Amino acid sequence: MERIFTRRLFTFFAFFLFLLFAGWLFFLRERGGGKGNERVEKANETRIYASTWSQDFWAMLKYIRLYDELHPFLYNLEGGRNNTGRILSVWKPEEISERMMWFRLVSPNTLIIPTIFRWENDFEKISDAIGLAGNVKVRDFHIRNILSEVEKYGYDGIDIDYEGMTCEKKEAFEEFLALLKEELHKRKKLLSVSIHPKTVAEQKTRFACSGLKAPIEVDYFEAYRGQLTHDYEFLGRTADKIKIMAYELHPRKNGFPGPGPQAPDWWIDKILQYAVERIPANKLYMAIPTYGYDWPLNCDLPSKSVYYSRAKFIREHWNPRMEQPTDVIKIYQTQAKAGDWIYLRPYLYRHEGHVYTDPSLWYRSGGCDRAAFYMNRTSFEKKMNILEKYKIRGFSFWQLIEDNDPEIHQYLEEKLGEGSKESSSP
Repeated sequence: MERIFTRRLFTFFAFFLFLLFAGWLFFLRERGGGKGNERVEKANETRIYASTWSQDFWAMLKYIRLYDELHPFLYNLEGGRNNTGRILSVWKPEEISERMMWFRLVSPNTLIIPTIFRWENDFEKISDAIGLAGNVKVRDFHIRNILSEVEKYGYDGIDIDYEGMTCEKKEAFEEFLALLKEELHKRKKLLSVSIHPKTVAEQKTRFACSGLKAPIEVDYFEAYRGQLTHDYEFLGRTADKIKIMAYELHPRKNGFPGPGPQAPDWWIDKILQYAVERIPANKLYMAIPTYGYDWPLNCDLPSKSVYYSRAKFIREHWNPRMEQPTDVIKIYQTQAKAGDWIYLRPYLYRHEGHVYTDPSLWYRSGGCDRAAFYMNRTSFEKKMNILEKYKIRGFSFWQLIEDNDPEIHQYLEEKLGEGSKESSSP
């Protein structure tokens, strides 16, 4: 009995401290927001909305007030090659309830729209969950499970992030989304969909895919699995929110296509050229990465993720050549080499005509030449300018963690903080 009383007392004390913390945040927000109509009108003119994915609860809680939408990266599909229809959370039920309470207290106007994620591979499929081949029993059960979770925890909607699907799933995926949207709207909830990036093709083609009623009209360059199942026009009509995942142009692997920025400015511009013609701008968010990679250039060692701390460590310990803007062709021509840059030289043609606003570090470690690209405030701000040029609704972060460059958070405070969210309605 004494142990139960002590635990309850501790919980009450922790909750009391949290309320003080929430009140302090509210005070700061109110103080920043009360600077007259002139500042409010300016915020309305330049307003851009923000959403973010994250599994880092403390980072979400710390920065939630800057975001109009929060996508806790919580759910996956139960089952591998065969789906049961259930969704599984990385947080325990009691953790979800408690953390939802904290989110609502700190930023009651932020929409909480958790993500269900699945990337198709040889062992994990997205077939039964969307009703492929007439398997509507599992699909309908899947929809009921999603709705049950949304209602149980009071979410504002759900974000569907089903990636890498093979082409025969296009029609089943669209029917699944239409049914899910209908049920969500009955409950006054929102449907968000995360989609693959596309750019305009020089010529239109038709792609005949076995299992579909009609060929896929392909007017985009990236006719890959994933892109083939994400029809922008359909999604623009169906979803309430759409997030284009503009990253991994230079993925974490040795060999093709070699080192480079994850989302160079020219690529974001081309993606938006295609997207705004097919998706209403007031639904559209461009997802910008907060990370880069560190590649070996002439030895077969693993590549590594680069967030703020890794970039800082390289600068402090390996005396790198620091470049921003980054001209890869010029660096290749002028940088001393310990050997043939076999993981860059064959792919130099990809960098011709491009000078990147993204920063990079070129250094030697353990007899191996390496190149690291990452994200800082300057490069992030340049990408935000492109989004504003196309007048889309906003940006998304992949992903919000404590190890993002603090200067990016400072920029977002200047851009989105001080009551700018309160000055506009979603």
